[in-house]
Amino acid sequence: MNLPLMTIACKTTITTKETLSEIPGTWQLTDYRSIMSAAGFTDGDTISEAETREMTLMALADLDPAEAATVLLSYRLGDDLNDGQIDQISHDMQNDKIFEEYPEIGLHRHLFDANQLLRLAYNGKFPNGQAVLAEATIQLTGPEAPEQLTAGLVLRALAPALSDRSLIKRLYGTELTDPTPFEAADNILWELTATPTGAPGTFAVRLISSEYWLHDLADSGEFEGEITLPEVNGQE
Repeated sequence: MNLPLMTIACKTTITTKETLSEIPGTWQLTDYRSIMSAAGFTDGDTISEAETREMTLMALADLDPAEAATVLLSYRLGDDLNDGQIDQISHDMQNDKIFEEYPEIGLHRHLFDANQLLRLAYNGKFPNGQAVLAEATIQLTGPEAPEQLTAGLVLRALAPALSDRSLIKRLYGTELTDPTPFEAADNILWELTATPTGAPGTFAVRLISSEYWLHDLADSGEFEGEITLPEVNGQE
C-alpha cells in the first residue's frame, strides 16, 4: 500500500567548506602500535605516544610499497576483503585512486585513510586524495517535519547547493527526489553530526565526505528546495 506523501520546505545555509588531506582522529595510538607490529616493528609498545605516528610511517616505509599497503589493508579491511582482493588493491592503489574507484563505496573511507597514510610514508608515491569538511545550517519547515536528520535527508537538503553536473545528482538523481530510502547516503557521508539548534526544525550540521562526491558543493551561501517524504512521522 502506498503511503500518503508530504512536502517540506528546506533552507540550507553553508557556512564553511574546506578540504582535508587527512581526517582528524582517524588513527589512534592503538592503531599505530598495531600497524607497527604488523609491519615487523616489535618494539612499538615502548615508543612514546608522541613518537608513534612518525615511527609507524618509518616502519611502513621500510617495506615494499605493496607490502606496506597489504599491512594497512589487512588491518583495516581484513574482515571485508579476502587475501586476493587485498593483494590486487595493494598494487593498484599505487597508481589509481582506488578510494574513489572501488565498486563498493562502503569501503571508500577505509581505502582513503590507508592511501593517505601510505602517501605520507612514501613521500607522495601513492595518489593524493582529498576529503571535504563542510558545516551548514539546515532548516526544515512543514507538517510533521523530521525531528532528526538522516544522511539521506542531509544530501537531499544539499542538492540545491550542488552543480547540475554533480556526480551525486547523476548517479542518485532518483534517490534525491523520490520519497524512498537513500541507502547509499551513509556511505557517501563518511562522518555526520546534526545537532538541533533550538529553533524549530533547524539543525547545525557538520559533515565529511570525499572530494570525489562533494568537490562541486558550493563554498558558502543560502539554498532553498523541497523534500518529499512519506507521511509517517516525517521519516524516510
